[in-house]
Amino acid sequence: MLNLGTVLQNRYRILSLLGQGGMGAVYRAWDNRLQVYVAVKEMMPQPGIDLQVLARLRAQFQQEATVLAHLSHPNLVRVIDFFEEGGNAYLVMEFVEGQSLADLISRQGPLPEPQVLAWAAQLLDALAYCHRQGVIHRDIKPQNVIIRPDGRAVLVDFGLVKLWDPQDPRTQTVIRSMGTPGYAPPEQYGVSGHTDPRSDLYSLGATLYHALTGTAPPSATDRIVNPASLAPPRSLAPGVSPNTEAAVLRAMALQPDARFGSAAEMCAALLGRAPSPAPSPVQPLPQAAAERVPPPAPATRSISWLWLSVGIGALVLVGLCCLALVLSNVLNLRALPSAASLTPVAPATSTPPPSPTPTPPPTASPVPTRPPTPSPPPSPTPTATPACPAVGGPFAALWRQHQNRLGCAVNPAHTSWMAWQRFERGQMFWREDNDRIAVLYSTGSWTLYRDIWVEGEPEYSCLDVAPGQCPPTPKRGFGKIWCTYAVVRQGLGWALECERGFHGTVQDFDRGTILQTDTQETYLMFNDGSWLRP
Repeated sequence: MLNLGTVLQNRYRILSLLGQGGMGAVYRAWDNRLQVYVAVKEMMPQPGIDLQVLARLRAQFQQEATVLAHLSHPNLVRVIDFFEEGGNAYLVMEFVEGQSLADLISRQGPLPEPQVLAWAAQLLDALAYCHRQGVIHRDIKPQNVIIRPDGRAVLVDFGLVKLWDPQDPRTQTVIRSMGTPGYAPPEQYGVSGHTDPRSDLYSLGATLYHALTGTAPPSATDRIVNPASLAPPRSLAPGVSPNTEAAVLRAMALQPDARFGSAAEMCAALLGRAPSPAPSPVQPLPQAAAERVPPPAPATRSISWLWLSVGIGALVLVGLCCLALVLSNVLNLRALPSAASLTPVAPATSTPPPSPTPTPPPTASPVPTRPPTPSPPPSPTPTATPACPAVGGPFAALWRQHQNRLGCAVNPAHTSWMAWQRFERGQMFWREDNDRIAVLYSTGSWTLYRDIWVEGEPEYSCLDVAPGQCPPTPKRGFGKIWCTYAVVRQGLGWALECERGFHGTVQDFDRGTILQTDTQETYLMFNDGSWLRP
């Protein structure tokens, strides 16, 4: 156990213990470098564990960090760093402020159906994204869903994450466990086979059952012994609609083939709409810069390892979240191998800031959808009205013109120090406020990478295949991406000039970003992987 006040890596100051389990603990900490709160997950093996087993667990823990660092979605917790210190391994994630769904149910009992459906649509969007990346969560439960103060549901704790290949179901589990009774499907106990995306749908269905009825569902093993042990939701909460009850019970079917075939299909059934084809995997979602505030005194209110709070009109979100599921092409964000180091830079025309490096997104076949089985007729759904507050500032007119593609603003338009470089077939941008690099190709597509270039590394990363001068070879962060990933090098071609630093204006939205240079060039980058200049 870490003592309060302990500083790890000369960077993360431990503030409080958030939760503890058999293999680890989670702490609330302050990032002295980025000046934001973070959650630090510590792997704490049991005393006397076999050294070979311990080595394997550490390797799996590091692989978990690598897998999660590749994910970027507004309803998933984001990985920031991984390191080892003092014989223990640590995973650093963003701190999700809020309250767990479990705590909310404990205090309020059954929750309003429209609100639960709104959260379900958000979580299903996140699961659809994960499954397209070949990742299965394997521990979805109310304790692992945090409701933020703005009403957004965030899925956390991927401690049981599994790498899944649709062509080979017998694929690798990163951290093995049985999951949580009541929410784990029978196949996770080894009763009926191997887990796949439908296993997550079972767990989410069980979570929705608990939220709608206020009663935890029986375990899969109890249901196998006594099928009548699962009471229909409407017998416990008569206000639940027949359509929602049918969708939840189908998600919780003991046989995987009887469940929904995809997260998109389950969302469509819950909202009483025809399922749409699953989008093909595309690119990454730009994350808004974390709010930087000084650390207050230790928190006095109870926070679960993943934190929540209720917000935003439920019926409005139901419509918008399902639309987001159909339209969003989330990015396959590739992250740094361990610590993502932000290198401060001073504005300069000839010597721009150091740029960083990512890892290209893994390709994964989209999970095929299958026709839904008949369900009771849906209850009438009120027409949702736009819930986005009006956007003001320099991008107000552009937002009104492209609102359907951009979604709601997640931060105001603000100034950030940036770097920019032109290539034969595109350009690169780096933002200091979120330490990421956007690669824009002249074909109209783009990809986002995290900055992993560290001060002191060689300015040129591929002297064996390119001359060590700029132009034609990019250097520092831009150069590291260009040299490391052939898809970037071949897509962009040679640099036409060296990078240039400037103060630009940027604003992030649910489904895109608007960026403007100091010369008033404006770029709209959408989460479907396309960009344009108005």
